[in-house]
Amino acid sequence: MKYLDYPEQQKHGSLDFPYYFYRVTPIHPRYTMPYHWHPLFEIVHVFQGQFHLQLDNSQLDLKAGDTALIQGGLTHGGAPSPEEDCIYECILIDLETVFSHSVRQYEQMLTDLLNAKILIRNFFPSSVTEIHSIVSQMLELLRSKPKSYALSLYGCTYLLFGTLFARHDYQENALSRESRRFSSLKPVFSMIEDHYSENLKLTVLARCANLNPSYFCRYFKEFTDRTPMDYLNYYRIEVACEQLSYTDKTITEIAHSCGFSDSSYFIKVFRHYKHMTPTEYTTNRIPRSEG
Repeated sequence: MKYLDYPEQQKHGSLDFPYYFYRVTPIHPRYTMPYHWHPLFEIVHVFQGQFHLQLDNSQLDLKAGDTALIQGGLTHGGAPSPEEDCIYECILIDLETVFSHSVRQYEQMLTDLLNAKILIRNFFPSSVTEIHSIVSQMLELLRSKPKSYALSLYGCTYLLFGTLFARHDYQENALSRESRRFSSLKPVFSMIEDHYSENLKLTVLARCANLNPSYFCRYFKEFTDRTPMDYLNYYRIEVACEQLSYTDKTITEIAHSCGFSDSSYFIKVFRHYKHMTPTEYTTNRIPRSEG
């Protein structure tokens, strides 16, 4: 998600260090996770509360101690349960960089993984200690950054996938009709990410999914529990929260940059989604620096 690229918010990877790490608490503007997809492998671990994760055509309800593994290319998003504050951490990994070609020639499973010929199991409850001990070690390395932590992190990544393969926590990828349907929404989420500041029409989004508007609306709501235009406004407000937290833009400037031509209407929509005004949000919910 392009609006998450503020340096204060996310520790980015690079070609030399292909790991991305972030910690999310209720005071973070991205406390909820807009629907998106990316080519990176993602680990989501919940420390407190519950997180409802939509992953293509499946729903995962993560409790404290649970972990989700998300293969690159899968559409995902979700939100914490409102009953209790949620804290979760995520690691995104560029597996193409981590697993060099010299290694893959000795392990066909890695090639199959990167080519999506096999699908890794997504949900690991806290009782699966083999996986959770490795994930916990990776998260601690990224939090504390001890000496030579990068080398240890690479080792943990190899150990994680070696353990997954040994446990047979994967299956052959038989692309179902339902999976193909969900894949049709990928370009819609990309369109919203790239053009949320523009005057996007329902017909444009439906055309992006190659569906007629009526069917597109029903199908989109089935996946996101929102209408397309409701989701667009929700996404715009999420972007606005990031800008309120990490830029010095005025409310009027943020409104215009997020696709609202009228700041009064922007404030009304903001209150609808966040139950407070932008000014109140800035005053009460500026994120603290996280480890």
